[in-house]
Amino acid sequence: MKFAAMKFFRRSKKSTSESGPSKKPSQAYDDMERDRYRQYNPRSDQLFNYAAERSRTFAPWLELPPPILERVLAFVCPHSRDESYETCERSAVEDACMLCDLRDLAHAGQVCKLWRRAAIQLMYHSIRIDSVHYCEREIDLSERRRRKSRFDRNGIPEDPAGARLYLLCRTLRDDPTRLGKLVQYFKTPYMVRESSAPMLARTIAVLPNLRYVDLPEGLFMDDPVHHTLKLEVQARCPNLRKMTYLAGSERSLEALGRGNVWPNLEVLELSGINMDPAILRRVLASMRCLRALKASDCRMLDDDIFHNNDILPALPPLEELILTNTPRVTADGLVTYLSRDETKRSLKVLSLSNTGTPPTALHDVLANAPHLVTLSISEQVDSPFPSHGVPIPPLSNWSLETLRFEITASPATAAYASTTAGYYNYLASSLFAGGLPRLAAIYVRDQNFPDLLLGLPPPMPGFAGSPQRPSSAGSTGMFNSGAASLSPASTGGYSNPTPRFSSNNPFASAFNGPLGPGMLSLNQTLEIFTKGDDDLVWGSTRMDPFDTYGGGGRGRGRGGHGRTASAASGRPLSSYGLSDIGAGWQAGGGARMSIIQGDGHGGFLSVPGETRGGHGRNSSASSFGGVRDEWPRPSSSQGPKKGSRDLWR
Repeated sequence: MKFAAMKFFRRSKKSTSESGPSKKPSQAYDDMERDRYRQYNPRSDQLFNYAAERSRTFAPWLELPPPILERVLAFVCPHSRDESYETCERSAVEDACMLCDLRDLAHAGQVCKLWRRAAIQLMYHSIRIDSVHYCEREIDLSERRRRKSRFDRNGIPEDPAGARLYLLCRTLRDDPTRLGKLVQYFKTPYMVRESSAPMLARTIAVLPNLRYVDLPEGLFMDDPVHHTLKLEVQARCPNLRKMTYLAGSERSLEALGRGNVWPNLEVLELSGINMDPAILRRVLASMRCLRALKASDCRMLDDDIFHNNDILPALPPLEELILTNTPRVTADGLVTYLSRDETKRSLKVLSLSNTGTPPTALHDVLANAPHLVTLSISEQVDSPFPSHGVPIPPLSNWSLETLRFEITASPATAAYASTTAGYYNYLASSLFAGGLPRLAAIYVRDQNFPDLLLGLPPPMPGFAGSPQRPSSAGSTGMFNSGAASLSPASTGGYSNPTPRFSSNNPFASAFNGPLGPGMLSLNQTLEIFTKGDDDLVWGSTRMDPFDTYGGGGRGRGRGGHGRTASAASGRPLSSYGLSDIGAGWQAGGGARMSIIQGDGHGGFLSVPGETRGGHGRNSSASSFGGVRDEWPRPSSSQGPKKGSRDLWR
């Protein structure tokens, strides 16, 4: 019995050749592929991954350099690269679930050590805490939070955002030297930062490289409740780049002028500040890194802050200037500020809302801002555009790309006064003049503004011409590039008088004869966003440049070779039924008889028989003496022959 028990502990005496590991065919194939990869890439020895060698798996994606790997993982979690100075609510990624993206990034960090290091760099670079999932997963999770037990199915749900903040605080405080120094942007929901100020202070205390953090509003107003949190932010986060000061925080704003509190501020927001403009100017001049200033509801702000002064330091050059509800800031102050060379080169964004700068003085500001990219003006006017006196030059700027021209009527004006019509006519005339060559997007508060850019003259009133309908051949004269007038040639005893436009009408320049072409046209493709008084979203319209009919006039397309731009864009120009412009679009005459058919991709179908030289159809002989008619009426109600029918029949 004793010897039988010893057999269980007896080692097997096998030869070393038999006990050696035998390679499977799949492992041998992986080794061969790895050798081929190393021969193809001679620098692979520098990035050799021993984990991949031990695992006997050919995986070149495990040998990616860290910068490329971080770039790839950033597409898994896009908000990890969010470096904007906006709050958590304004910087949310549309059509995405930030919590699910962060979960996928954390799962990717579990692949290997190399991926873990890259994932940690992304996860802690820009931290964002969200309250809920923005996907279908939230339906199940909200039900689980409410169900406390088997018998308690309607319990009080826990606060997921507060729990996430607690777990984050514990993780950062456990390893502040390696994880705390990675955090540069920290964004939290409104309710979390307002109700969890102590937990927020404990978290911020271990983030020395923080550049932006969402703070409660009471801290910006010097509320005594948040005094401890404010001292913690000033002591632990000296590299903040954005700060806001509301009404009541004038003493803290004045402390910025000493230079020992947040010396690297780049963005400064002032709202409702009431202090001496001279002190405010000293504070702004001491901020050498300031590049963006937003002032709203600051009644004390006037032109003196922009004017040169031998005693006070000059205002630093800004890249972005936003003024809202500052009625004492006029165009003279802005022009004085832009008279300095360093300011002209730096200013890129200018926003004026309810200021003392009227739209009629906007041309002076644009003329002194040669590097301006975005301009926004929002005003409520109570008087029409001045049409008498000194003519106002058109808007002209060679670098402007986006223009927000939001002019609305004041509530005190009458409902049918058409107060804003002259302002949008002025904008249309500026576009036709070609002074904004790089402009690509326009935002207006007039739904009929795209109709002003079609290049057709407005309909004449009924008393301006004869009610008799002329022949369709006369419509060619309206689009003749060499004609000095837009009126068709008189063929009978009636004559159409020359229309008289006001000085602020964008179509008035078409009657100048040799000074301009016989038809107005755009110089660039524009994306026009319109919004009415009762609309909630912006409507978009794309306007392509086109020239006069026939291409005989001065071509002003983007190519600059006299070629009509409408032929390049595929947009036909129809004049059928518009030959009696002088009689007006009234009953019994002058209705548009043709239809422009879209192609479903933002363009238009070509006109059948369209020639290179113009937009007309195939010409035919008229029945009256063989007169050539460029736009003939159909011979019968059946249309052309069956063999030549297409989408335009």
